[in-house]
Amino acid sequence: MSRILLTFNLLFWVAVAQAQQLNMSLEEAKTYALEHAYAVQYAAMDVRVAEREIKEIRAIGLPQVQASVDYNNYIDIPTQVAPADAFGFPSYITDFLVGVAQETGVNLNAPAADPNGISEFQFGAAQTSTAGISVSQLIFDGSYIVGLQASKTYAEAKKGALDQSVMQMKASVAEAYHTVLIARENLRLLQASREVLAASLAETKELLINGFVEEQDADQLQLTLADLDARISYAEQQSSIALDMLKFQIGLPMTADLELSDNIESLSGKSSEDPLASPFSLQNNLDYKVQSTFVKISELSMKNEKAKALPSIGAFYNYQRNAQRDQFNFFDFDQKWYPIQLWGVQMNILIFTGLGRHHSIEKAKIEQERSELRLEQVAAAAELEYAAARSEYLNAMRNEEIQKGNLDLADRIYAKTQIKYREGIVGSFDLTQAQNQWLTAQGNAVAATLQLLNAKTRLNKALSKL
Repeated sequence: MSRILLTFNLLFWVAVAQAQQLNMSLEEAKTYALEHAYAVQYAAMDVRVAEREIKEIRAIGLPQVQASVDYNNYIDIPTQVAPADAFGFPSYITDFLVGVAQETGVNLNAPAADPNGISEFQFGAAQTSTAGISVSQLIFDGSYIVGLQASKTYAEAKKGALDQSVMQMKASVAEAYHTVLIARENLRLLQASREVLAASLAETKELLINGFVEEQDADQLQLTLADLDARISYAEQQSSIALDMLKFQIGLPMTADLELSDNIESLSGKSSEDPLASPFSLQNNLDYKVQSTFVKISELSMKNEKAKALPSIGAFYNYQRNAQRDQFNFFDFDQKWYPIQLWGVQMNILIFTGLGRHHSIEKAKIEQERSELRLEQVAAAAELEYAAARSEYLNAMRNEEIQKGNLDLADRIYAKTQIKYREGIVGSFDLTQAQNQWLTAQGNAVAATLQLLNAKTRLNKALSKL
């Protein structure tokens, strides 16, 4: 039974490991990041919030229905006061009674009137309850109309910001992908160089045994090999860090096993689309599009300040039922509930605000001018970025060609120096120098390739082609 359980556990963890293994090309990594990258998810949430804000503002123009229920228990019923004779008999009745008393000789025996006397009265029930419903409807409001337009434009701006996040994410993923490939290529070249250097050291030791070279020559090569081992160790760490950075950029768990299906040749080859063939268009630039949307928002903001001078009109209807009890029996529906109904129309007109509205309009004009000026700045920056990216790409192509030529030259020099070293024409110092030149040329060639790939990404981003 224990063997069966052990086998089951092994199969389970193998299945989990295989499920976490991913093989991605650069385009697949970008597609994966569209759903899992943090920045894109945040921007997508902003778009969803903006869409909800449109519906929220639109709801203001729909009927608003509100219900209310209240209950009051008067510990002390409010007291009203009035002059003592406020509810006295009319004068003609008093005169009549006085006349009757005189004729009959019967004294009325009424107390004398007190002109300063006060009567106290308590009206109402000790417990009251009111239940009602009210409906209101906005008929016309200039700010509401403009606000609805502004919310739609704001949603467009958020969608543009999402496009910007997607573009930036694709550029970041591409750069991270390039870095992983270059780090691995650099590691491969260093490991290949170590094999060559180790072979040279083995030959040198044989020559030392036979007395053809000095011990210093072997020590020099041993020192170079140790330095190369340190470089390889550092390159392995950098390759691992670059892969983790790529996982982070696309939103992949650090524990996942990621393999890259693209290579340097496929990404930098002539078969891919040349960005130099695409013309620059300011209208396609995402930064320019987003700022154009903000210009529209500033225009609507000024329009809203002007619309505040227009009257706002609304209608309402209220229906209530009121109950008054001496005891809590409001759920006895045989008792009376007294109805109250009213409806009406209300219009508010702004007449004078102490010139506040005028200053608000002027401030909105300044903000509009600011957004238009910002649009000009964004346009100039976009054109400058394209020119700089294009120049960097051209320089990167030339530099890569030069560095590859230097690598070929260093290869030939190193190969010839090895032959001369075996023949005893040159010493270990010359061989070590040729090896260092060869390693430097390899590093420069790898760095030039990375520069070219990133420069191509930058140029495509300036063209909104990612």
